[in-house]
Amino acid sequence: MTDPLEKIYQEIFKNAVDYMEDYPVQAVAATYMAIAMRLYKTHLEDDAYKKMIETVMETEVKPYTPKKVLH
Repeated sequence: MTDPLEKIYQEIFKNAVDYMEDYPVQAVAATYMAIAMRLYKTHLEDDAYKKMIETVMETEVKPYTPKKVLH
């Protein structure tokens, strides 16, 4: 059985990649960040929200390497 978190991550990431065909990468990323921040702010207590922000700031991530598609 597929991990539900991995499943939703892959679905949303695919949507983001699709949006990058029509919009600048920074616009897509900023939109997803704004949505994420709003969701966190809505559902977390202030202390938990601040800890989440600190975690995001301190966490290293790997860059996305687009795959070449042959047509």
